[in-house]
Amino acid sequence: MKILITGICGTGKSTISKALNDRGILSIDFSDIRGMCYWKDLKTNEKVQYSPVESLEWFKNKNYFCDLNKLKEVLDQHKNVVITGVASGSALEYLPLFDKVILLQCNPETFTHRLKTRISPYGKTKAEQEDAIEWQKNFDPQLLTYGAIPVNTEGELGNVVDKIIMKINNENHSR
Repeated sequence: MKILITGICGTGKSTISKALNDRGILSIDFSDIRGMCYWKDLKTNEKVQYSPVESLEWFKNKNYFCDLNKLKEVLDQHKNVVITGVASGSALEYLPLFDKVILLQCNPETFTHRLKTRISPYGKTKAEQEDAIEWQKNFDPQLLTYGAIPVNTEGELGNVVDKIIMKINNENHSR
C-alpha cells in the first residue's frame, strides 16, 4: 500500500516520518530525496532558488512543486511505503498515485511556533508564517474534499503516531 502523509509546513511531517521509521514502517520524506521538490515562478515557468522571504508578494507568483517522475520512481521501488511531504503546486497531480492520503492538521499558533523553532530554514520569517496560515485555509479543505483522512498533530508525538498507524492499517479508509 502506498500512503501519503501531507499537511502544510509545521504540521509534523518530517518528525512523523522519522517516528514511523523508528517503529519499523518504511517512511520516506520528500525533503530526503534530492531534487524531489522545487520552487517555480508561475509566470516564467522556471525553477527559482528559495531564500528566506520577507514579503508575501514573493508567494503570489511562486509555488512549490514535486517532480512527478522522481516520485513515481520512488513509489515503483516499494510495494508498501509511506511518503511524507507536500508540494502544493502539483498536489492534485500526485495525490492519485497513493492508496491513502492522511492530512496532518494543527492550529496556526502551533504550526507557527514549530516553524520558528525548527531546523529547516523555511518558516522563520513573518511573511513565510503568514503565507502558511493562508495556505492552510485553502489546502486543508481541498485535501479533505479529495478524501484525505485528517489527523490532529497537537498531541504527544507517540499518541499522534499511534493514530496514524491506525489510519494506515484501517482498510475502511482507502480511497
